[in-house]
Amino acid sequence: MNKKSLKTLSAALLVCLSGAASAASTSWSFTSNATSSVSASGFASKVAEFSSMTYTNGAGNSVTMNAFANTASNAKIEAAYLNYQGSSGLGVTSRDSSTNDEVYNGYLSTPQHSFDNQGATESILFSFSSDFTLEQLDFGWTQTDSDVQVYAYTSAAAFSTGTILTKDYATLTGWTKIGDFTGPTDPRLTTNSTYSRYWLVTPGPASDKFDYIKLAGVTGSYKPTTPPPAVPEPMSLALVGTALAGMIAVRRRKAA
Repeated sequence: MNKKSLKTLSAALLVCLSGAASAASTSWSFTSNATSSVSASGFASKVAEFSSMTYTNGAGNSVTMNAFANTASNAKIEAAYLNYQGSSGLGVTSRDSSTNDEVYNGYLSTPQHSFDNQGATESILFSFSSDFTLEQLDFGWTQTDSDVQVYAYTSAAAFSTGTILTKDYATLTGWTKIGDFTGPTDPRLTTNSTYSRYWLVTPGPASDKFDYIKLAGVTGSYKPTTPPPAVPEPMSLALVGTALAGMIAVRRRKAA
């Protein structure tokens, strides 16, 4: 057996005995109704409101969303509601919505029921089935510069909505701010390498501009895992045996 054959068999042996895992991006679109949702009576809104919405994509992966806003006394965070905005995606209705353009006509158009920071800062919580990294946010409609701020829950403590409710955005405990991103011009979170099951997205600070967004989709990747070594198939076992026999034969010839 020549050296070339030996190298080929050695490579085959390594391939048969090794495994690898890679992360592939997955996406959800919010431009159609949710796969499942929990209806809510809301805040006397002119649109249907939901306390949670779950979307399942073609790959069978699901993401569940809830809404919050700092509308309680002293700008503390309390529950808000999601609403479906057709081809524009999702908006949020908070307790200040009666003064947040909801009193005008055209309830599903500019900028009514958007996900915004006018009056109060609204936010959407994304819950994934396992550790996940956000890579891109898609916007179906925006107004002004539409900045967003992104947080990941990175505490070792078990997550609960208590890490959000009654808190304020400046002092969230257990959350790490991933960054500030300009929505319509750069929806990709290019600097993000954090994995978490829970993500919080909110419009940028009102000190900059009032940001209005309707969220049309998200993209990201689940944290890769290394699978256990695969059990070789019969053909693989035969190839491994041939490789080992070849190595033994070469050694014997050298010894002779």
